[in-house]
Amino acid sequence: MSMISPISCLVGRHDPKRRNVHWDGHTYVGNCRHCEKEIERVSHRNWRERLSQAS
Repeated sequence: MSMISPISCLVGRHDPKRRNVHWDGHTYVGNCRHCEKEIERVSHRNWRERLSQAS
């Protein structure tokens, strides 16, 4: 793991575990490979922490 990765997560730049990304019917979702938080794709190569979904 790079020393910059945890810092990137703190400022909102996440990197997904590519094998675990899936389509939920609205957007691509997965978990960050560094901090394990649930993230969603905003645009190409741009991921953010996912807000909790209300049922």
